[in-house]
Amino acid sequence: MGMLEHRQFEKLDLNLLKVFEALWLHRNMTRVAESLNITPSAVSHAMRRFRDVLNDPLFVKEKQAMLPTAACERLAPSILQALADIRKALGAFNEFNPLYSHQRFVIAMQESLELGVLPTLLSTLQNKAPNVEIVSTRLHRDTMLADLSSRNLHLVIDIGRAVAAPIAHSLLRRDNYCVLMSKHNPLAQGLDKKKYLAAKHITVSNRVKGASVEEIALQQLGVSRPSQWRCQNYRAAADVVACSNALLTLPGSVADAVADSNLISAKLPYGLPALETHLYWHSQHEGEPGLIWLRDLMLHLFAESGHTR
Repeated sequence: MGMLEHRQFEKLDLNLLKVFEALWLHRNMTRVAESLNITPSAVSHAMRRFRDVLNDPLFVKEKQAMLPTAACERLAPSILQALADIRKALGAFNEFNPLYSHQRFVIAMQESLELGVLPTLLSTLQNKAPNVEIVSTRLHRDTMLADLSSRNLHLVIDIGRAVAAPIAHSLLRRDNYCVLMSKHNPLAQGLDKKKYLAAKHITVSNRVKGASVEEIALQQLGVSRPSQWRCQNYRAAADVVACSNALLTLPGSVADAVADSNLISAKLPYGLPALETHLYWHSQHEGEPGLIWLRDLMLHLFAESGHTR
């Protein structure tokens, strides 16, 4: 913006633009004053200020009407659109229309949960909120509160665990475990506890060592089931299982997401409690329309798709 243009812009205020818009629409000073609930002299003063800024008369009087100049006709569409955009933005402040929103939401989750969440969520948003931007990022539990407070994150998806205010949460889904294996695995003919424990296992975890969620659940039943292999995501683990005799114990929803013709799913021969996944958010942001809409959509969506093999 040049120096003259910058000075012009600094002299403008929203009231001048509103008077300009009204005069463009009504072409009559008296009707403009009535529509804006101000005096005719206030209309004249505002237009005089606007003319001084732009160095153009903008409107010229002809009989009882105020007719736009050529410069005014060039300027009007941009000003009218700008005012419309401002009204739209202010109107959207307290409401959320998913069909037209371009809002951006950042959701943190462990990589291992993405397969059970993103395909269902994003395919739904493609129809219900086609312009909404979703960013999935890795969850760092030690900074979760700070990230939610600062709005670096809008929502968190994690296994059920104890949290305190101001973090709020709700059950997202209960997911029963199953066992994935190659269709050529001899255990495809039948899997019992003894065979399960004797098999080679691959575990999905973001950590270098330590028991996985399903291994902890097994330990609580007094069952020790170490894994020989470990990787970071279920898609890679499923590919390993497809070309080996290893077993992959995983949530049923994830098994569905990675299923293909080379894999079969079997019932886990131990009665583990369902894996509870929760949705977490900051209670301070509970009144935000877009966040309320997305949160409620997800709670409804995954409650319906809960996996109960």
